[in-house]
Amino acid sequence: MSQAQLDRRHKAAPVSDDRRRRAISPAQRRIGSARTLFGVIGRAAMVHASEVALMASLAARLPLRLIDARLDPTPDPLRSAEPQTAPPTRPVLLIHGFCGTKSSWSLLARSLKARGLTFEAITYTPFGTSVEQLADRLIAEVGRILVRTGADKVHLVGHSLGGVVIAQAIADGRLTGLVDTVVTLGSPFGGSPWANLLPIGEIARALREGSPLLRQLASAPAPDGVRWLAFTATLDIVVPGPRSVPAHAQAETITVGGVGHLGMLLSRQVINHIVDALPACGIVDAVPA
Repeated sequence: MSQAQLDRRHKAAPVSDDRRRRAISPAQRRIGSARTLFGVIGRAAMVHASEVALMASLAARLPLRLIDARLDPTPDPLRSAEPQTAPPTRPVLLIHGFCGTKSSWSLLARSLKARGLTFEAITYTPFGTSVEQLADRLIAEVGRILVRTGADKVHLVGHSLGGVVIAQAIADGRLTGLVDTVVTLGSPFGGSPWANLLPIGEIARALREGSPLLRQLASAPAPDGVRWLAFTATLDIVVPGPRSVPAHAQAETITVGGVGHLGMLLSRQVINHIVDALPACGIVDAVPA
């Protein structure tokens, strides 16, 4: 073989290798994209499976909740209120969602306590009542905790149905000037598709898309002087997408990835954001003895 032939052969080799790389690269990219897609789908499936398991666990405890409600009726929260002095911060009221309990707030409560914030959790059964009745109870509870602590305002945090109850209580007008910050997590301001699966119950009907109550809340004016944080989760199958955002434009929307409807209550990202937001306006002056 002549030197010229050898030179041509050596010069051709890089061209052949480059063509081979160009031929392989698209396939590798497709495989990489497929792996990424399957990974995302797999993680989403795990989140949804966990959500279904948590909801099944809550549903299984409902009969006990109904029995407890009959045996231990809720007293008037204003009746035994006693004023105190020198409140350290504005208190936080936690309102759980449909089928939830006080224990739904376990992780958030631990963080609030570590930050030195005063908090209480309201519990209720979602059957045999209405959003308006729950809002009445919330309003009474706000009055009780303000008298007990001597604070001028409260922070309200509601998950799912709890956020709709807060919105109804604020729209009522009786909390004007008494609320500092509202935090709602996955609250169905735009309705929940799951509400259509529950054919009975006043609350279930109220949480359907376009219900009279939700239309009324959507047309209510923005609460004056209230900061509103609305959390929405990318994997929420109970209140998907923008349905969890209130109609008034003043609300600050915070989208959380990788969690679902109930997973927000367990998300360290969500909990840290809530705890960081509440004390921003929180310290109040001591009440003279």
